[in-house]
Amino acid sequence: MKILAIETSCDDTSIAILENNIVISTVIYSQINEHKKFGGVVPEIASRIHSKKIFLLIEKALSDANINIKEIDKIAVTGGPGLIGTLQVGLIVAKTLSLILNIPFYIINHLEGHIYSAFIGEEESFIPLNAIFLIISGGHTIIGIKNKFEFKYLGETRDDAIGETYDKVAKIFNLPYPSGKYIDELLEYKEFDNLYDIPKVNLKNYDFSYSGLKTWMFNASKKEEYKKEKLLFSFQKQAIEQLFLKIEKAYKEFNINNLIIVGGVSSNSYLRKETKNRFKDKLNIFFPKKIYSTDNAAMIGYTYYLKRNKLKESLYSEDAKPNWKIE
Repeated sequence: MKILAIETSCDDTSIAILENNIVISTVIYSQINEHKKFGGVVPEIASRIHSKKIFLLIEKALSDANINIKEIDKIAVTGGPGLIGTLQVGLIVAKTLSLILNIPFYIINHLEGHIYSAFIGEEESFIPLNAIFLIISGGHTIIGIKNKFEFKYLGETRDDAIGETYDKVAKIFNLPYPSGKYIDELLEYKEFDNLYDIPKVNLKNYDFSYSGLKTWMFNASKKEEYKKEKLLFSFQKQAIEQLFLKIEKAYKEFNINNLIIVGGVSSNSYLRKETKNRFKDKLNIFFPKKIYSTDNAAMIGYTYYLKRNKLKESLYSEDAKPNWKIE
């Protein structure tokens, strides 16, 4: 079975071709350069670029896979959550190809795709039945429980997502966009003693909050006694510590020893290193390959493959779902 997968939920146009669970080609057009001058994603611009690039990328993915589009058996496309305009670009293309090729298409949840991105290429038997999942990106900070193909949210951010917070803090210091990657590379091989005492946030339930940390960093940036790199390292440590506190709370309360961490921020080097240091004797830890941490079509096609016997064909009347949850 050959699957054409489409992902256009935000600012990355991505196409993948899978043969069953194996990715045989994947291409991504990143819109970073187009949005860099604005310091963030402009939805209207993102939609136009998706429209301009998507068929070129489909041709490239088919060429890389050395197959003809008539050999495609199924289409999987992101239906949400995401930006309504960019989602509709991918969805319209999926519906059009479905009609032309006379093959079914399937609308896939972007967040569910992220959760399974940690296992791309594996058979379903490899994936733990029960796990704590943590989705961390520019738009999401969610912790929950996976039970087979069912998901339950435990908590979300009450304000800024962790990736969004990285971007806003970096903007305070006039750092390049995308800022999370830049901060990670800037600090990757640095160590500091006596880090700054940044206020800790640990809400009683499973929710997160990053707005106070962002405000503290803004005020600290105005004081000469704070050194930039040490301040950023202190920020990163405290931002990630909030994640660790919720992970600890979840595995103790639910007695689950599998942990899946996904989303753009999951590629952060400090996060990966400290997660293993903190939980290696307590949890089985699953990260996606870094190429699959950010938004990508491979995770959408792979999610369809895993759920192929449980999903119904999508209807042409179905629209994008910008606020689609997986609960």
